[in-house]
Amino acid sequence: MARRVLFIDEKEMKRHFPKEIILETTNYCNLKCRFCHFHSSNEISVRSKGHMKESLWQKVLDELKERQQTAVLCLHGAGEPLLYPKLKKLIKEAKKNPLLQVGFMTNGMLLTPDWSDFLLDEGIDWLAFSVDGVRPETNDFFRRGASLKKVEENIFYLIEAKEKQHLKIPVLSFNMVAYPEIEDQADEYARKWLPYSSYVSISSFRPVGSKKLFKEDDDHPDFSPCPLLYSQLVISWDGKAGLCCEDIFVDVLLGNVQKKDIMHIFNSDIMQNFRMKHEQGCKDALPLCRECEVWASSKVIEEKEIIFNRQRVHYQKTYSGEFYRPILAERTGG
Repeated sequence: MARRVLFIDEKEMKRHFPKEIILETTNYCNLKCRFCHFHSSNEISVRSKGHMKESLWQKVLDELKERQQTAVLCLHGAGEPLLYPKLKKLIKEAKKNPLLQVGFMTNGMLLTPDWSDFLLDEGIDWLAFSVDGVRPETNDFFRRGASLKKVEENIFYLIEAKEKQHLKIPVLSFNMVAYPEIEDQADEYARKWLPYSSYVSISSFRPVGSKKLFKEDDDHPDFSPCPLLYSQLVISWDGKAGLCCEDIFVDVLLGNVQKKDIMHIFNSDIMQNFRMKHEQGCKDALPLCRECEVWASSKVIEEKEIIFNRQRVHYQKTYSGEFYRPILAERTGG
């Protein structure tokens, strides 16, 4: 039997589809974190605030369904998703597509028991919590408007309800920013949240507006193209698609999903030019990338196995921070 030969257009082979889609449901926030790149008093630019129209996110969901493409769908952006009036409806619709891993990042202040019950009932796939440290006096100082006591009450309600129902999802993760004043809490923070999470991260502190990761004494790795250009699409509340999650103010406009589909936007001439410049090692010619070191965020500096609370944990240090991941669910005798 003759073997069938498929002739594939070379341009088609170079087309990409995002593995992660960030839908900024809202960019309003209930907190004014001191070093937030968007909501702090030190913000370096402005962008109009609003809530995403239902017709916009429905268009995105329809396209994802039509393409039958697996993707991580993130329902957050520069704001707090739990402020979005139609979040429940969006989650219900998104969860109809089994190829999507649906979740969002939250500060936890608005995660009431009713919200937790809803998320568990709907089978939300993942939740990421931003909590800075283990002491109220420091968390509440950096995260202005937050109460660590309230946040922990909300999170532990969710954890206990999940355990009572013997649910595997949502998968939880926790992130703390390593401000100089709370760096000494990192170890205690990891120990506290690891028993309930898929990973705990301690993110390197970056001043407002900074995209730098390297310290003066770091051995800088060889440059490689930024993986975000091939994997991530960020859609703001008004439909504008920015270059990546570092393009907080949508300075590099790829298009608008109200007018064009995701595939077209993600493979636009602008995006292809950014990829080409990165592949050529010429990122300094690009305005947003010139001062950015996020391309190196996942490059490993150190990794080892450690024991936390009698649990085996994989520790990894990268240029963006430190990560703790449980190796086994059961406890060890070490």
